[in-house]
Amino acid sequence: MSILSPQSWRKQGASHVALDKKLVGSLSKTRLPRLGQLKYLPRILSRRDYRIVQILCVVLLVNAVFLGWKAYNASTVEVPRSGGTYTEGLVGTPQYINPLFLYTNDSDRDLVKLIYSGLMAYTADRKIVPDLAERYDLSSDEKTYTFYLRPDVKWHDGEPFTADDVVFTIEKIQDQKTKSPSQPSYADIAVKKIDERTVSFSLPKPFAPFLDLATIPILPRHIWQDVSPEQLPLSTYNLKPIGTGAWKFKSFQKDGDGTIRSYTLVRNPDTYTAKPYLEKIVFTFYPDAESAVEGLKNRHVQGISFLPRALRDQLVKDTALRQYRLSLPQYTALFFNQSNNADLQSLPVRQALAALIDKKKIVDESMKGEASVIDAPLLRGFIGYHEQVKKYPFDPAAAREILAKAGWSADADGKIAKKLSLDLVTVDTPSTVSAANMIKELWEAAGITVRVSVQSSAEIKETIIGPRKYDVLLYGALIGSDPDLYPYWHSSGKNAPGLNLALFNNAAADTLLDDARRIADPGVRDEKYKRFQDILAKEVPAIFLYSPTYTYVMTKSIRGVHDERLIVYPADRFNDIHEWYIKAGRALKK
Repeated sequence: MSILSPQSWRKQGASHVALDKKLVGSLSKTRLPRLGQLKYLPRILSRRDYRIVQILCVVLLVNAVFLGWKAYNASTVEVPRSGGTYTEGLVGTPQYINPLFLYTNDSDRDLVKLIYSGLMAYTADRKIVPDLAERYDLSSDEKTYTFYLRPDVKWHDGEPFTADDVVFTIEKIQDQKTKSPSQPSYADIAVKKIDERTVSFSLPKPFAPFLDLATIPILPRHIWQDVSPEQLPLSTYNLKPIGTGAWKFKSFQKDGDGTIRSYTLVRNPDTYTAKPYLEKIVFTFYPDAESAVEGLKNRHVQGISFLPRALRDQLVKDTALRQYRLSLPQYTALFFNQSNNADLQSLPVRQALAALIDKKKIVDESMKGEASVIDAPLLRGFIGYHEQVKKYPFDPAAAREILAKAGWSADADGKIAKKLSLDLVTVDTPSTVSAANMIKELWEAAGITVRVSVQSSAEIKETIIGPRKYDVLLYGALIGSDPDLYPYWHSSGKNAPGLNLALFNNAAADTLLDDARRIADPGVRDEKYKRFQDILAKEVPAIFLYSPTYTYVMTKSIRGVHDERLIVYPADRFNDIHEWYIKAGRALKK
């Protein structure tokens, strides 16, 4: 028996290994193991090696899923899906869901907004567009508007919408027996049916804001024509309305006292407008704001129509909620009555008083941040908004210099040597009282004597505003849907019952205001209003302080809601409701 050398052993071993590989290779056409063969891994591998293989497989699987998810999200976008119910809490209870009594309460207005439609409508960004009308014409003398109605509109009961419905609604509003709050706005307008799809409105003189009046919701003539004016408030259709809007009445529930506690609307399947994603809206009515906030905290509702400043802290830590700050067409200002105080007839005095006001501090502290600083009466989002209008920033040193140049010399402490004394009057609300006291402090820091008088809402109108008994009035003004500044600043409104609280009298300003409400061309109106505000900024008949915001709170499950937009009435929060959604999916990017 011969003994093999180490080299021979290695060669023979290598030969055996090669032979084994060849043998194994002849059993399969591929070098990779089949899935069925993987079950033998535990027999081949050690327990430690098999555990490592398992971990690696899990890591590979997780990475594959993650990369696939990232690729899916990168190539797709979230898209709304149809379905879902939105529940909202309202304070109060509905009484007249009827356009004839539109100003009765906010609950009525909310429901009218969803159930009815007007010839024109406002979009979420406050553009006025045709709604029940598909288009309109304006005569060359700008006194006759002709509306051409859409042919595809039906009432919720299936009856066709026609020009008869439009004429009927306007004439009902004009009838003094109806006692509609809207009657004064339509009193001098003649409405006429041209044919089934055409209706005209004739005005006694050009009136540019007329299209805003054309947003009034229209009633169905076939439902209301036989109801007498005396019976109008008693009709069941005030609570079970028939409209043309994207939402239709479904049901309501009352408590044992007969008070409506919930009201349900469903999507109108025959809507002529964009079909809403939501399927149903349920309103729950609460006796007060505190109860509504509690209902939201307990998730009995998904939103509440308004969140008062005093209750905001209760919800601030709820991360499942989102607060929407909507701008209102209101402004609060200090109006100077130069007829009541001769010192205010001095332009430098008025300019200095403006430079002594820290508007941001007033907004932050008196309004708790729920307002925007303003420098003119027309707000962002309105025709005529003037970004470059002259401003009077808070600058006490500049104010003292202005007064010194005008003969109001300053003493060693920088205070005014010639005594200036002012009576400041405001209405009894927490925010305005707080603002008045802050203004008092700011002016008194410059040596001005200020006496603050607080009046109730009723008293201030009768005993202060009516007879114009004030030096300075801290008060708010609502400019409405269309920014017609004529009632507030034209010289014809200097005396009661006019609304020119600054008793402003300027011939050039009057002409601009006359033209702005007469000329329909929006570009011309915009220019007229900007020139008017330049005059205001130069003359300083008032100091514009802030415009309040409207806080609307909802759960984050409601998506598609526009933020930072302008509304006129709380119901305008629904201007974009057709875009709200709860259910969602994904679609490939275009």
